[in-house]
Amino acid sequence: MPATPEEKRERKSDNLVFIVCIIIASIFWLLIKLSAVYNETYHFKVNYFNVPEGKNLSSIVDSTLDVTIKAKGFAILRLNLFEDMKNININLNDIGFTKRGGNVYQVNTEGLKEKVGDAIGIDPSDVTIPRSILRFVLEQLVEKIVPVTSDLSLEFREQFDLYEPPVVTPSRVKVFGPPSVLDTLKGVSTQHMVLKDVYSDRKIDVGILNPAPGKLQFDPEIVSVSFRVEKFTESSVEIPIDLSSVRMKIKTFPAMVKVNFKVAQKDFNNIQTKQFKVVPEISGVDLRKVQELHLVLTKKPDFIRNVWLNPTDVEFLIIK
Repeated sequence: MPATPEEKRERKSDNLVFIVCIIIASIFWLLIKLSAVYNETYHFKVNYFNVPEGKNLSSIVDSTLDVTIKAKGFAILRLNLFEDMKNININLNDIGFTKRGGNVYQVNTEGLKEKVGDAIGIDPSDVTIPRSILRFVLEQLVEKIVPVTSDLSLEFREQFDLYEPPVVTPSRVKVFGPPSVLDTLKGVSTQHMVLKDVYSDRKIDVGILNPAPGKLQFDPEIVSVSFRVEKFTESSVEIPIDLSSVRMKIKTFPAMVKVNFKVAQKDFNNIQTKQFKVVPEISGVDLRKVQELHLVLTKKPDFIRNVWLNPTDVEFLIIK
C-alpha cells in the first residue's frame, strides 16, 4: 500500500535527523583527533640568504634537514595548510656560523630550534632536529676584467645592412665571483636580442648574460650596443688580371675579370679600379701541366662586401 503524504514527511524528517547526527558525531570525532598530540616529521630543503659581503655561497653540503615537530592536531593542520613546510630559510645575518676548515662553514642546528618554533608558533622544546650541524661552502669573491661581445640577431629591411660591426660600450666589465669560476672565464656576451625591420642606426641597452647565475656579479650589469646601418647597392668593376707575379710569360683568356660586390650608397662614388687587384693562383702550380688558373682577389677597398669574381678560372697560353 503506498505511503501517505504524512508518512513521507515523517521519513524525510527521520533522514534529516540521522544526517545531522552523523555530522555532529563527525565534528566531535574531528575535534578529539585534532586535540591529540602528534609527532610529525618534515623533510626540508635548506636555503641560505644574506650571505656576508665579499663572499659567495658556492655550494650547500647538507642540503636537506629532517625536523620533527610535537604539536596538537590543530597546529599540525594549520602548518600543512598555511606554512611552507618544504623549505627552511636560514638568515646568515641572524644565526651564528663558524668556519669548519678551508672554505667550509657550519651552522649549529640547536640555534634553529627556537627559530623554527617561533616561525610556526610552537615551543622550541617541541622541535627535534637529529642532525647537529649543517655545512655549506663560502668562497671569497675576487675581481676580473673581461671583454664583452654582443649577441644580436638583426633582420634588415631590403637593401639595408650593417655598415660596420656593432660596438659594445663599455667593451670590458668587472666580474666578481669565486676563483673556481673566474679562472676559466675568458669573456662574456650580452643577452640575446632580436631586432626586425632594421633600416637605421640604433643604440640599445642590454643586460649581460650570466654564465653562472648566483655565483657571478657584474659591474656594470647593463651595457649599450650601437651599430650603423646603410643602404647598399650592387656594383662591379672590370679590371685586367695582374700577371706580374708569374715568372713565365703567359696570356690569359679572358684578359679581364669582373669584380662584383655590394657597397653602401654613401661610398659608391669612392670606388676606383686601382683599389682592386686580381692575380692567378700559381703557388705549387706547374704551368706546363695545367690548362686553367684559379683567380684570387688580393686587394680591395675595406668598405665593400659580398665580393665575387666572374670568371673565377681562366685559360692561359704560355708565350715563348
